[in-house]
Amino acid sequence: MKMMSKAGLAVALAMVWVGIAGVSAAASSKIAVVDTAKVVKEYQKTKEAQTRLEKEFEDKKTELKKMNDKLEKQQEELNAKKGIVPQKQYDGMKSKFDDDQDAFREKYKDIQSTFMKKQRDLMESIVNDIKELVGQIAKAEKYDAVFDKEVLLYGGEDITYKVLDQLNKKK
Repeated sequence: MKMMSKAGLAVALAMVWVGIAGVSAAASSKIAVVDTAKVVKEYQKTKEAQTRLEKEFEDKKTELKKMNDKLEKQQEELNAKKGIVPQKQYDGMKSKFDDDQDAFREKYKDIQSTFMKKQRDLMESIVNDIKELVGQIAKAEKYDAVFDKEVLLYGGEDITYKVLDQLNKKK
């Protein structure tokens, strides 16, 4: 829904821009489009960042898996001992299980939150690289406007691969 409103706003602004500039001025305007989703996906820095992030969180995923396996084993023991052991002993086992389950949830939430923050930070850097390069290309090649390919209904020179090639050459 949020993406749709941005796209709708961009299309509306483009239509207003074309309307204000007039048909003859719009016809002489130089417009480019970039498939930013494709650029982000195929940008080498994105792939490297994702690999680094996955390696960084590999140990944490292993830790969560061990905790989860322990919880599953505890659950099986609880199910097996229900009605067999005295209620007081069962309640103690259940309480320990609940505490361990809460600790797992908290740990999972903390790890997920940290992962998402780092991912957002990395993506912000990548998007800034892309914006900067698109701006440089637009100035160098004298484009009047550059739109994301998804928001422009028709026209525009596609510079997606030009952006990708230059980004991946930068290192």
